[in-house]
Amino acid sequence: MRSYELMCLIRPELTEEEMQGLSQEIQNDMQNLGGEVKNVDLWGKRGLAYPIKKRKEGYYVVYNFLFPTNQLKELERRLKLREDVLRYLLILKDKGE
Repeated sequence: MRSYELMCLIRPELTEEEMQGLSQEIQNDMQNLGGEVKNVDLWGKRGLAYPIKKRKEGYYVVYNFLFPTNQLKELERRLKLREDVLRYLLILKDKGE
């Protein structure tokens, strides 16, 4: 397994409880696919540099996790299917971290 970081931008119309529930669902997806969530950082609602799908703000959530490389496509597929996730960025962390 390798170390990854995932940043999700979530719709701002959700309540705080709905946003945290969605965050938990994403964590469950990671664990069900064989990953291990190390840290979840909820940044809260912030303004965007430019509008995305006619929205000027969104919730930011950052996940640090260990994940099997062969399951990455399935994780990305599940993120794309979630209507509440406006954008996401998945990066491989350096081996030295």
